[in-house]
Amino acid sequence: MNKFLLLTFLAIFTVTGNWAQKGVGIGTTNPQAALHISGNNASIRIDGLNSTNNTKNSGGSSMYNVMVDADGNLKLAEISGELASSESFSSPQILQTGADASANSSELYAETFTLTQRAFVTITYYISMEFDNYDGSAKLMDGGAKVAHNYWYLGNGVTPDTTKKYGMKSTVYSNSDCDTASGFIFNSRSVTLPLSAGNYSIHLNGTVDGGGLTSDAAFRVTFGDMDRLDISVMYF
Repeated sequence: MNKFLLLTFLAIFTVTGNWAQKGVGIGTTNPQAALHISGNNASIRIDGLNSTNNTKNSGGSSMYNVMVDADGNLKLAEISGELASSESFSSPQILQTGADASANSSELYAETFTLTQRAFVTITYYISMEFDNYDGSAKLMDGGAKVAHNYWYLGNGVTPDTTKKYGMKSTVYSNSDCDTASGFIFNSRSVTLPLSAGNYSIHLNGTVDGGGLTSDAAFRVTFGDMDRLDISVMYF
């Protein structure tokens, strides 16, 4: 009786030890990992990730990315797409050069957004510009070059990091006493960059520059009679 119990114990220990070392095999008797599913059409089904039980799964024929968190839990990724798309300015913004036509810069608009996980973020803006003399009483006729820049800073949801400019776009305008076409001039740029989860802000800026020559070269630009700022994400 004692020998039978000893043999039974050894047999159980051997099976348990082999299982612990090799793992669990489905479709294989020789698992090569803690869980090994063998077969050309093998798959794993998790009901908690299906369209019935998970709002991040919209169903249909689309495929959805499964991510792993810091604890090793499998979860569906956030749905990629458009975070914001709207006209930016509640009213046009006027920016003048210095009285001597020197450069002058100012923030024109800010937009905040939040990422719940890592993502590629694409920021696209377009903004209209209208050039006039310094006090806005007349169109420019001096034939001098007038420069207007647009760019944006990335912020933490409140404060911009002004050490790096993104999306720089410039227009050089010149006009003398002649017939001209009517309508707006536009700056537009699109930038994609990877960002971690967190709160962010886009701070769109403008700069006007007449070269710092004389007061006669001073001018103003009206930004944003027509404008748009789009923010879209692709989570990964």
